[in-house]
Amino acid sequence: MYYYDQPSDEKWPRPGDLKKAIICVLIIIAVLFMKKIELPIVKSALTKIDFVVSDYSYEFNDILAAIKEIPGVPDSIAVFSHKEQVLFELPVNGTISSGYGMRFHPILKEQRFHNGIDIVQIEGAPVKVVLDGVVHFVGKDDELGNVVKIKHGGNITTVYAHLRDIYVKEQEALKQGFIIGTVGKTGLAETSHLHFEVWQNDNPKDPMEWIISPQQSQEGVNGSENI
Repeated sequence: MYYYDQPSDEKWPRPGDLKKAIICVLIIIAVLFMKKIELPIVKSALTKIDFVVSDYSYEFNDILAAIKEIPGVPDSIAVFSHKEQVLFELPVNGTISSGYGMRFHPILKEQRFHNGIDIVQIEGAPVKVVLDGVVHFVGKDDELGNVVKIKHGGNITTVYAHLRDIYVKEQEALKQGFIIGTVGKTGLAETSHLHFEVWQNDNPKDPMEWIISPQQSQEGVNGSENI
């Protein structure tokens, strides 16, 4: 005995129809979102999506595969992207006598890259940590003299050099503003000053790009009075 589907007056949506509707909504949202982004890859992305839709392929995996073929598109995209720069005050007040970048070394008498800035201040002036962090290194360096390196969040490390006194030890947790030592002229230094560096992801950065409304004099910022 055979059984046949009997016609019904009620038209219920089939599972396939619901799936197609969801895919259509996702495509519309994706297209509207991408049209808001003025990047070279947008046209390529829209072309890929148009190809999949006009080819009547409603498989979500096919759409994802098409999008992933677009050069430069990451596997995942964060909904919110926070790229706010971490800012802080200088570790010691004073005049910036030498800036970040290439300069003529006043003692070695050669062009060298300066990884930080030099802040002129009297010997013994207190030096403060610029952010919460943990002391990574305390020691002496032939060029930097007495030096302290502190690790912070966001893969940021700050360096404080030519110190006369050091008041912290390795692995010590510090709060922003804590006095870690005093200004000195240890290492290769002709006058008392603080050499200050900022590193992020193991790369040196210009500390002046991280300073909150610097009011210190920057006369001679490209000079080489101190190291």
